[in-house]
Amino acid sequence: MTDTRPNIVWLNLDSIRADRTSMAGYHRDTTPNMRRIADGPTSRALTNCVSHAMWSLPSDSSILTGTYPSHHGTGLWNDVLPEGITTIPERFAELGYRTVGLSQNAYCSESTGLDRGFQDFTWMDKSNLLQTAGPKILLKYLLGLRKHSAGFTTDASRHRPEFIATELAKRRISDYGGSDEPFFMFVHTQGAHLPYIPPLPYRDAFTDDIEMSTEEAADVAFDRSMNYYREIANGCEFSSEVKEAIDAMYDGVLAYADHQVGDLFDHIQSLDMGPTVFVVTGDHGDLLGEHGVIGHQFSLHDGLVNVPTVVHGLPSVTDLPEDALVQHIDVMQMLLDEAGASDETLSELQGIDPREETRTYALSQRGNETYETAVEQVRKHNPDADLDRFQSGLVHAVRSDEYKWLRGDRGDELYRLDDEDTDVSADHPEVADEHREFFETFSERLGRGERNAEQREMSDAMKKQLSDLGYVMD
Repeated sequence: MTDTRPNIVWLNLDSIRADRTSMAGYHRDTTPNMRRIADGPTSRALTNCVSHAMWSLPSDSSILTGTYPSHHGTGLWNDVLPEGITTIPERFAELGYRTVGLSQNAYCSESTGLDRGFQDFTWMDKSNLLQTAGPKILLKYLLGLRKHSAGFTTDASRHRPEFIATELAKRRISDYGGSDEPFFMFVHTQGAHLPYIPPLPYRDAFTDDIEMSTEEAADVAFDRSMNYYREIANGCEFSSEVKEAIDAMYDGVLAYADHQVGDLFDHIQSLDMGPTVFVVTGDHGDLLGEHGVIGHQFSLHDGLVNVPTVVHGLPSVTDLPEDALVQHIDVMQMLLDEAGASDETLSELQGIDPREETRTYALSQRGNETYETAVEQVRKHNPDADLDRFQSGLVHAVRSDEYKWLRGDRGDELYRLDDEDTDVSADHPEVADEHREFFETFSERLGRGERNAEQREMSDAMKKQLSDLGYVMD
């Protein structure tokens, strides 16, 4: 009997914020391919998707477990995913799926336990390209270096490896697409992660209406985004010309990532492999000067947690309004249901099926260790930096369609989404009470959270990869 359950491809683009995409009505057409995919008869763009955290480790951990950060603890107080938590690929494997993982981020690798449950997992880096991608893909990349990178330079920070991940994903899909068993593939690519240095063909895509020349804008955006702790230490007080340059280069990087999305999608469509659900989303966003931040540090601002999500190949998703409030674990709940997961399995997850239930509040979280590490780095540049705008401690953000309620070390605060710098809890106490009541009730379901003492062990190549992405490594 032919298995009619869908193949599933989940594509994570690092650091993609919803409001900079074509689906959200942004004034630049940065994501025409994502918009094209979302316009299909079995597709939906979900522009009101809220990630669970503002950086990759806790966000990916939530996606790959179907639970909130304060449940799995990874990226909050755990370095490594606790063994007692069943992963999403383990659940798909139990259903008879082939499970495949590809990652261009060392925080999503065997070093953090996020490879668990994948029968075929590949962490990609320049140090292992020959072994992982193979000579054919590597040669194709090198021959097209000017199309996919900053040109001929030995500075790894100026190269975008998205093309290599796309080509390897296409190869894996071709390998598994003809099998009698369906497959679940999770791919985490560099996306629009800083530093903001687009490949050469995309460098001048959005510079016609800015003051600086393309070359000057590229240099400025690279410097500001690569040295983001320095900029945060100075409050990200960018001139209008510098802000224009950063915006144009971020948008160029986003447009390049979108091109790769289209290439992968078209490859899937060209194959005769039965029903396939294709999900493309951001693990989190990036701030581009708002809230005194560049990159993804400190805050749970909407520029960091409101991410685009497009679902293609799932007819029932068209019943959802585009502005439906959803989270990644909700989308994963739908996918497991389509794969035939039992009610008992689905009840162990913490999302909802948005086709059956309407979400009123979304929850994002930030750990104290993440905050303290960022403070330490900022203080190296400016011991007197004003960081009072940020909550310390473990921070919870409860977001509705209009407001965001925060709880951290200094208590509870309420912000309108159109002004996340002004606490309006005194003006709207009833709204604050509603958000607080949801959080305190839902916290009982979250439980105390899993904890382990396992230390993350990263190879020198993993540390170098993260350093090339601007992270300060020990």
